[in-house]
Amino acid sequence: MYTARRHNRRDCGGRRTSDQPHGFAHRLGRVFLSASVRRLSWEDQRAQYWTRLLFCGLALMYFNVGGEIQVRAWASLSLVNLVMAAYGLQILFFMWHAATRPHAPWRQHLTMWVDIAAATFAALADATLSSPGFLVFLMVILGNGMRYGLALFGEAVVGCLGASILIVWLRLPDYLGMFSVSAVFFLVFFTIIVLYSYSLTAKIERARSKLAHERNVDALTGMLNRRALMERASGLFQSPESHGGEIVVMFADLDGFKAVNDTYGHHVGDRVLVAVAEQILDNVRDVDLVARYGGDEFLLVLPRTSLTGGEIVAQRVRRGINEWARENKIDFNVSIGLGSYPAHGRDLPSVIASVDKAMYRSKTVHGGGGILHAETAPVDA
Repeated sequence: MYTARRHNRRDCGGRRTSDQPHGFAHRLGRVFLSASVRRLSWEDQRAQYWTRLLFCGLALMYFNVGGEIQVRAWASLSLVNLVMAAYGLQILFFMWHAATRPHAPWRQHLTMWVDIAAATFAALADATLSSPGFLVFLMVILGNGMRYGLALFGEAVVGCLGASILIVWLRLPDYLGMFSVSAVFFLVFFTIIVLYSYSLTAKIERARSKLAHERNVDALTGMLNRRALMERASGLFQSPESHGGEIVVMFADLDGFKAVNDTYGHHVGDRVLVAVAEQILDNVRDVDLVARYGGDEFLLVLPRTSLTGGEIVAQRVRRGINEWARENKIDFNVSIGLGSYPAHGRDLPSVIASVDKAMYRSKTVHGGGGILHAETAPVDA
């Protein structure tokens, strides 16, 4: 129905910086992928860190109950206690960091690799060949896969498999000496458990992605829905300095859309909404948040953008919509209210209220089809 347009990106000032041939399907995929980002609450992460501390305590008990006999010749009980104590302190640090900043993808990866390193050291230092450290590898694989999805699951498998190969290689004479049918079946069962877990995790991941898509994305336009945008934009306003300080908010509403539905039917009205969504998505960056706010209303949140840059984007959107309307001989227009944080409000709802009023003034006072800036908010707003 629609020809693919060129996807234009802009910098903080609103200038186009590159042209890349992306169609509407690509933009739907971009929204879909962003909707499936996995975020764990502090409560969930706290349980994970307490579990790690439990394993750390059990490792200290395991080695100290056995004493020096439990430790290989190259290591000592003091070294084992020192390494495990350092591991416990790192976990406490990660726990503190998670309490202050719950979403930090780098911490998820680093914590997993610290787990693998600690389990590898324990297996190498253990005088017993069937070290509980190998069970920790399985816990790392399953734990990361179930909580964070296939990407981290694969990373955990690679890390734990590499660590296991390293342990066997460094202790090869010992393992060759104990080679038996039971050892072979242990490896077979371990492999089956990992593969089955991967299959189960893949199914769970697909179900979660589908649910997230249905929950967060407007089915008609492929944009975020109102609830999803409010959730994600709230993070920008909680720490605006990390996103450049200034955040532009745009509220767009179609003029004459009811007449389009009444004259041509709802199927043409749907076609108009999809076309408007394309024009908006053609003129935003990947970091920008865009949503169908409701009916024929659209909301854009543009971090690291000045009001001048927002004005340029609004003009491009309006020009593209008007051109599409003329080409398709459908009579409608768009009114846009434009404002920014912190000039027009101290939080997202207050900025939205300001730009909504500006959009309404554009429709009622200026006859619609224009771009109007919000009035400056009071100092104590």
